[in-house]
Amino acid sequence: MQATKPNRMKNVLPILLLFLALIAPAFAASYSTEITMTPQKENGSYEVLVQVAELVEQNGKIMEKPIGQPKLHSPYGSPSSMHIGPESTSPNYQSEPNITVDVSWPKSGEPGVALCAVTIKQGDKIISKSKLQFKLGAK
Repeated sequence: MQATKPNRMKNVLPILLLFLALIAPAFAASYSTEITMTPQKENGSYEVLVQVAELVEQNGKIMEKPIGQPKLHSPYGSPSSMHIGPESTSPNYQSEPNITVDVSWPKSGEPGVALCAVTIKQGDKIISKSKLQFKLGAK
């Protein structure tokens, strides 16, 4: 009677599946973030428009899937923040992205830095951060 060899594929397959299950979460989603900061000199304020999209593959092409368009107005010298998406009490909080935008602009006529920071989270986990800042001279 001849001894049978174990089926190697049968032994390798569970290890391969375990490996894929462990590395799959490591591939994070990618996002596109566009920030426009515009001074509104006539009323002493600034406007910030942020467009956030998730980059997804569809039919072999990378497409942008919009997930939010926060828009803020604030007086010069006054920082501002905005949050869009599910709140922590929502059942969708862990599964859907939420966006926080923090902005600031120096006081009128003073030098300083205009800043816009965009944080995308899923639940409490940060999945993307973007920041735009530029230096403004005195007038």
